[in-house]
Amino acid sequence: MRLETQRLVIRTLEPKDADAWLAMVTDPEVRRYLPAGPIPTIDAFQTSLTRRHELERERGFAVWAVDLKETGEFVGQCGLYPAEGKGPEIEIAYHYSRSAWKKGYATEAAISVLGYGLGAGGLDRVVGFVMPANVGSSRVLEKTGMRFEGLVHVYDLDGIKKYSADRATWKSPIADKVM
Repeated sequence: MRLETQRLVIRTLEPKDADAWLAMVTDPEVRRYLPAGPIPTIDAFQTSLTRRHELERERGFAVWAVDLKETGEFVGQCGLYPAEGKGPEIEIAYHYSRSAWKKGYATEAAISVLGYGLGAGGLDRVVGFVMPANVGSSRVLEKTGMRFEGLVHVYDLDGIKKYSADRATWKSPIADKVM
């Protein structure tokens, strides 16, 4: 898989991404807004890599690596996967290294991934979940054109904000812009 935006390349995660991925997902500031769980290891990366490749082969989507187009630097991940690991809803998810925060990369990648999912990816609906304290992540989903649906119980957590976008009504906020 390969999607490109003005500044980013969104692509299939590869073994070469292990160190950068681990640095990102073990950062306490990144983990602050994730459900509790063990600190990821190289074994967790390998398991995740295998699972993502299988999902991409079987369903046409996964959570992909995000690189800066100009330098090739891995800055995060963004993609689609079955909510809570089992579905039936399909969730958009993204995480970025701290060095990539507040630069618009999350929104840029999320719009591209959402457009793919609701377009060529063949999905009718995509949801997103955000911990209430994660204001930045809520803003990302709002900027993509997703609608706030309410608070839900998901990932064994109560009061999680749920957003959604439907193929029939979603319009890319950058559809009229040339990239």
